[in-house]
Amino acid sequence: MNKTGITLGLVLMLSVPIGAAPASGGIGHAGPGDAVSFSSTKIGPTTRPAGFSLCPAIAETAQVRNKGIDYMRTREFAEAVSAVANGTSGFAPTKVPAEWRGAANLWEEAVISSGKPRIAVMPGEAGPGMHRVVLLSPSGAPIDPTRVGLEERSCNPDLLFRASLEYRFRQGQTDAPLLYPHLVRKAASGIERRIMAKMDSAARSANRVDEIADRILEAEKAGAGECQPRELARAKAELAAARVEITDPDFDPGVTEAVLARADPLSANLLASRRFAASHGIRCVTE
Repeated sequence: MNKTGITLGLVLMLSVPIGAAPASGGIGHAGPGDAVSFSSTKIGPTTRPAGFSLCPAIAETAQVRNKGIDYMRTREFAEAVSAVANGTSGFAPTKVPAEWRGAANLWEEAVISSGKPRIAVMPGEAGPGMHRVVLLSPSGAPIDPTRVGLEERSCNPDLLFRASLEYRFRQGQTDAPLLYPHLVRKAASGIERRIMAKMDSAARSANRVDEIADRILEAEKAGAGECQPRELARAKAELAAARVEITDPDFDPGVTEAVLARADPLSANLLASRRFAASHGIRCVTE
């Protein structure tokens, strides 16, 4: 995976205590219970919150779904993972790697929690057109997008394969599909690439969203609400949809681009009508 960092003014925001401001020089403060790591961009420390892992998200990938593996988000599979990691399963290796217990705990926490990470886009300090794009954990803590619990220490292919054997044994489902190691590796790698691509896309899309929002605001001030209420409502709806899709890692960048492609002409036409009306001294022009 390319870990050279994300361009276009993107930075990884540092963890700051609630109510405090970021320290000068880009130094952040890890909160209690957070494991401090360093971002791939070498900007400074970011955090990977304790109890968080994206590993269970491999259950939603095409590689896993296409194999008919639909039990990974169940409590029963989490218990199978724990049994292997603690050496109580007949499918556990003779010497269980020490880190497997931590991985099993992260898996259980992620399965129990209904939250998921999101992307936050904020104005950058460099000026207009520059944005800070941050990946946040379900609890809201900033996290390094290259360290979200998908590395083998937290998302171990051998552990999960053995857990699928344990799950099948416990459930008495001899025909249940197994989670082979190569599936785990491919799925985890795909999630990492998708997150990085989505964050890169979010930085670019944020500029377009700002431009669309500015046009809508200007048109509204010029009487669009009175003269073109339907067009205004539609433009606002598309803008709102674009903002949601930018911040959700699950949305493909292509989907976000399609929404922006609809919002762009709507806002442009809306503003053009209001400017035409103003320049000709006309109260309402709808076309």
